[in-house]
Formats: sequence, structure tokens, C-alpha cells
Amino acid sequence: MKKKLSLLLVVFIMFCGFSSVALAANVGVSIDNVPVKFTADSGYPFVDKNNRTLVPLRGAMESYGCAVSWDGSAKTAVVSKGNTVVKVPVGVSYLYVNGNKVTNDTAAVTQNGRVYLPIRIVLEAFGADVGWDNNTVTVIVISAGGGNAKLQVHFIDVGQADSVLIDYNQYEVLIDGGNNSDGTKVCNYINKYVDGKLDLLIATHADADHIGGLDDVIKKYQVGTIIDSGQTKDTATYKDYWSAAQAEQGCKLLYDSDMVINIGNNAYLKIIETGDNYNKTNNNSVVSMLVYDNTKVLFTGDMESEVEQINLAKFSDVDVLKAGHHGSSSSSSKEFLQKVKPEYVVVSAGLGNSYGHPAAATLNNYFNINAKVLATFKSGNIIMTCNGRNYSFNSNSYLTINDAGNKAGGNTNGNINGSTNGNTNSNVGSAKYVGNKNTKKFHYVTCGYAKQISSANRVYFNSRSEAVGYVPCKVCNP
Repeated sequence: MKKKLSLLLVVFIMFCGFSSVALAANVGVSIDNVPVKFTADSGYPFVDKNNRTLVPLRGAMESYGCAVSWDGSAKTAVVSKGNTVVKVPVGVSYLYVNGNKVTNDTAAVTQNGRVYLPIRIVLEAFGADVGWDNNTVTVIVISAGGGNAKLQVHFIDVGQADSVLIDYNQYEVLIDGGNNSDGTKVCNYINKYVDGKLDLLIATHADADHIGGLDDVIKKYQVGTIIDSGQTKDTATYKDYWSAAQAEQGCKLLYDSDMVINIGNNAYLKIIETGDNYNKTNNNSVVSMLVYDNTKVLFTGDMESEVEQINLAKFSDVDVLKAGHHGSSSSSSKEFLQKVKPEYVVVSAGLGNSYGHPAAATLNNYFNINAKVLATFKSGNIIMTCNGRNYSFNSNSYLTINDAGNKAGGNTNGNINGSTNGNTNSNVGSAKYVGNKNTKKFHYVTCGYAKQISSANRVYFNSRSEAVGYVPCKVCNP
């Protein structure tokens, strides 16, 4: 069930490290898994001066089934399909969708007598889902009705803690809420995704780094259902969470057991009962698996190897594994990983944490099954997007063995959000660029603005191609 990774991004993509000329005949476009054929006569997609990918008007739009015309007097391309008409003036950073002006950060251009459009903003007007496959250098277009709805899994950066949001149309699931100090951050992060009530909240287990912020979440949002591990803990943090859960009006409170929760068309969440009353709180974690068509994501809380072994028969291949226990050596055993065989692993851990997460042995276990590993301490908030057939992440800053132990400033691969003094790049290896996790802008490391970024918000890149999802500084023009 292994699938091609398609890195869904805005398609006026910051496709870094290549020039427009070099890309001219290399960028592809696929519509509903059918490659669009471009020729010298039709023109080829290319990257403009704003690092945005533009595509030939007729070659791309007619392949999508649009009618295309040209208004010479207004220097405007007119693209229509069904009841939607999109007018794209050349040379200006806006277009019109059924008469409504929509701004953009780049413009359509004419080149060698042909018109080139920023494809994402145009095709999204027709209901398409537009993304990017970094492996094949291809714009991926799923037409309206040509694929399933988009589902996202947000691995929220809450430092040395856990919090995950699943967002699928009108249904939202929150798994854990970080530490006590993370409550406001989690509430603010999920606010733009929660439609009305928060449908489901899962408190994996009673440790503070998983339930600490949940009392804030419960007080802010109407919660439909809470699934709890059933194990209590004599701490103020647990008491705050449990009091809020019990006080929530109209909320169904369940303890984990084998169950399937329908979250929408072709998607469900499966709760996997792995046993109760273990001596360790970690081992009583609620374990769940998100299934969306052909895509599976496994969430194990802090479940350790002992329980992995006992329940091996209950697991099978998945695409993505949320690393158990923050990548600790107590979880992610070789036998378990051979059973679930994830293509990607996501570690939630804090930079320079005192536990040394992720452990070197655990990282090697992931690498030995050829999994790619992402981590919040390196990428910040990690967002997985999928349509049931293909999936992608907003980051490709994969961990290496040098990230083992996660010591601040100890990584020299140029990608870690390292602890520097913010003035030089002397301890970040060959890094040429530095990004700001908050503003999502990146700069040359020598840029004056780069030197003003706090150490906590810094993320380093060896090449521009690693800065996917970051906007280039308009002063140093990296």
C-alpha cells in the first residue's frame, strides 16, 4: 500500500535552487493522474522571478477541460468551465473569479507570444486540489470530483509534549493537548479549523505532557465526545483535566475499547484496545489509527515496547507513524516497526530536551525500515495533507542520526532550529539560509534581518530546495 509522496504546496511554489531556464522543460503537470503533454510549441512550465511556478495557458487549462480565449484589448486570458469564469489580466497580481477580484503575489505573463498563468489560484477557482510532487518535480492536480476531499493531520509543535489535530471537512479530532502552558497555544492553533464544536477529543493517558492543555481546550470549545484511557493520576494537572471533562455539558465520555468512529466520507478512526491496568501510565495509552481510503496513520501515545509486543497481531502496515513516547528508546521496537512498516515517522519532542529524545537506537530502528523521519523540534508544526490516495507533508527537513539526543546546537546538518546566538552561522555547518518559524520567511544567513531572529525561532537550510513553505526575504532575495 506504499504510495508516491506528493508535497502539496501553493503552486506558485517556492521551487528553490533552480533557475527558470533550467526548469523550463523539467516541470510536469498531472491532472487526475494523467500527465499533461507540453511541447516547444505549447511552451513549458517555468519559475518566475518571484519563485512561483507558471504554466502555459492553453496546454494546462484545456487539459483541465476549460474553454480558453484571449481578450487582446484588455490583455486578459479568459478561462471558463461550467458556471465559473476566471479572467486573468497579464502583468498584475490579481485576477477575477466570476467578477470578484482575487489578489495574488505573482502575475500572469506573456513570453515568446504565449500566456503563462500561476496555476494554483486559477484551478482552485474551479474546485481543484493543487499540489506538488517533489520527487518527480510535478504539479499534481486533482479535479473537483476527481479525488476525495482533503484531510489534514496537524502535528502541533508543543515542545516536549504531544498534540495532534485531525481536520476533515466539518469533523475535527484533537489527540492530546500538550503541557499546562500549551493550552492557549493549542486553542489558538485549532481555532481556524474547528467548525462549530470539537467533535472528538482523545486524552491518550494521564501524563501532564499529554493532558496538560486539555482543560483549556474543553473550556473554550464545545466537545462532542471524549475518549479517555481510564487510568487516573493524583496530580493537579490530571484533576484539572478530569474536572473540565466531567463538567462539559452534552459531552459523551468514553473509555478506550475496540471501536470504529466514522468521521466522514471514506474516513474513520479506529480505536485499538491494547489492554488496561499496566504498571506504567505510558502503557495505558489510547491507541488509534486514522484510515482514509488507502491512507493509514497510527497514533500510539506513549505506548512502550512491552505493550507493542503483546499486541503485535493487532497491527498491520501503515503509511505514517506518530512516534511512540517522543522517539524514546522505550518504544518503537524493531518487531513493532517490522509489523507496521511506516513510510514516514513523526516525532513530537522539544529542542534540547533533558530526556535525549529521540534516542539514537530508535532513530536507527526507523532508518533500518527505510522510513523518513520528521520532528517538531526541527520543522515546527508539521502538516500532513492527503486525499485518500496521495499524501504529503509541509516539510522535508528529515532527521539524520546527527539529530539523536536532540541537544541544542549539537546538530550540524544545517536544518535544526538550533540554539545559536543569532549572529553567526558558525555552528550550523554548511547552512546558507535561515528561516523564521513564526513569520515563515527565510534569508541568507548574512542578512541583517536574519540576525534579528531569536534562537528559538531559527531553522537552517543548506539549500533553497529545503526551504519549502518559507517565503524569501525581499531585502536579501535569497
